[in-house]
Amino acid sequence: MKRLASFLLKVLGGLAVLVLLGIVTFNVYLSTRPAAKTMKAAGIVTIPTPFHVGRAFIDYMTINGSRLYAGYASEGTVGVVDTAANQPVATVNGLTRVHGIAIVADRNLGFASSSGDNVVGVFDLNTNKLLQKIPAGDDPDAIIYDEQAHLVYVGNHNGKTGMLIDPATQKVVATIPLGGEPEYPQADPETGLIFQNLEDTSELVVIDPQKQAVIKRYKLDPGEGPTGLALDAAHHRLFSSTGNRKLIVMNTETGVIVSVLPIGAGVDGAGYDPVLRRVYTANGIGTMTVIQQDSPDQYHVLENAPTHFGGHSLVVDPSSHRVYVAYFGNMAAYDPAP
Repeated sequence: MKRLASFLLKVLGGLAVLVLLGIVTFNVYLSTRPAAKTMKAAGIVTIPTPFHVGRAFIDYMTINGSRLYAGYASEGTVGVVDTAANQPVATVNGLTRVHGIAIVADRNLGFASSSGDNVVGVFDLNTNKLLQKIPAGDDPDAIIYDEQAHLVYVGNHNGKTGMLIDPATQKVVATIPLGGEPEYPQADPETGLIFQNLEDTSELVVIDPQKQAVIKRYKLDPGEGPTGLALDAAHHRLFSSTGNRKLIVMNTETGVIVSVLPIGAGVDGAGYDPVLRRVYTANGIGTMTVIQQDSPDQYHVLENAPTHFGGHSLVVDPSSHRVYVAYFGNMAAYDPAP
């Protein structure tokens, strides 16, 4: 028995050394990569959070005016950042596992999905105080505000449903079966139609909030496991980032895939800058794929710009063109290089 215990300790010790060497080697690699050509670092934002075992983790971010809202899934907190100063200014507390935030500016309300207690928290944008919790489905995840339909939409990942909330009454008006696990959605500002990635079926579905139903369903082949979704509303194009390192560009009016581009490994989020006509994907391996839109159907990859390991989610500030990439509990800011 002693010999077996000694052998097992040696094996575990050897594995620990290998893991440590791997981490050191990987970090050396990250620190020696050439500088990005298209982006330049513009600082790191960290929101103070209570100590706990394990690393802080930001899931999604959203920007409204000069405020960035970050969902801390590890803390049950919404972090609020002043984008002009690039500094944290407040937190919204009282939730369990926050994923995404939707802003309804004309009602001065924020809606945060919280999967730890399967609710959507409603908070005041001025005081950053939690006002109430709306019961949601199983594992509420990404959440957006559909301005044209005047409805908040949240995807219940494990429940495989989409939920519509009326921000005026703060009540659920519909729960829609999706047929798959929803990741990130987008809403068309003209029609109000909601586009939703389904990760497990590698599909994109179109939801009509007036009919409260899925009205179209498209396969994303050759993309597999779509997560991030960005929208070029002016040209009716969707950008789905998929787990097999592909960006799928789809015509929203026809469902036709017009382009497929290579992206980095470990992708999660995607964003689009309509002025610079650039598509970005956040790749957890520590890169951000920067893609130039030459025309609605023509694109080319500019580079895989180095970021931080774990940088899986991003948001684009439409006014400054700054890109924020979330890695663990931090947000790294990047400006387009001149």
